[in-house]
Amino acid sequence: MSHIVAMIMAAGRGERFQGGAPKQLALVSGRPMVAWSIERFAGCPDIKGIYMVIPPDQTEAWMAAMAEPAGEHVSELVGGGERRQDSVRLGVEALPQSVTHVLVHDAARPCLSDALLDRIVEALGNSPAVVPAVPVVDTLAVDANGGVDAMVDRANIAGVQTPQAFERELLLRAHRKAHADGLQSSDDGSLVLALGERVKTVPGDRLNFKVTYPEDIAIAEAILSQTS
Repeated sequence: MSHIVAMIMAAGRGERFQGGAPKQLALVSGRPMVAWSIERFAGCPDIKGIYMVIPPDQTEAWMAAMAEPAGEHVSELVGGGERRQDSVRLGVEALPQSVTHVLVHDAARPCLSDALLDRIVEALGNSPAVVPAVPVVDTLAVDANGGVDAMVDRANIAGVQTPQAFERELLLRAHRKAHADGLQSSDDGSLVLALGERVKTVPGDRLNFKVTYPEDIAIAEAILSQTS
């Protein structure tokens, strides 16, 4: 029987955000940003636990933030590493052995919908690796030294989002091999592909965007006011 958990990645520095507190704790509609994702996972009956990977030197700040009602749904806080890739590996290694599948989600994507979460969990039933993807709508260019070096055909190009879902042992094997080989990537699906395994895509959600800059907070609040 499957034992699926969510692992929320919140150990990043958020350097482009330029805020005082960690980006993942910035207030969105009066709540820490990460609380919205926690609440969404907590409302999914297929998710049996929620794990947070946080900066190891910010435990006090996170404990205070988790006093927020959503915090009661968090199973454990796990200290992350230097890079996101390190943090995911450490997080997966910290999961109980009973866990069979894990959804890895960016804390900076507070607008995760129930519909997207349902699509991912359903697809996980017949595929060991699942990522949500949205077609690229902008024309893409290779920018070299301030000039266009080449234009990219967007016909088969998609943007990949989170949560990304995997069999736990497959994800752990992918990360351990990447760590041993010195392979670096900010995307978990790419590490699974590097093993020669297939990664299935499901339709993503354009509203499930990643908060990157301070002005993105207003966009997230507008979306959540309509969807929550």
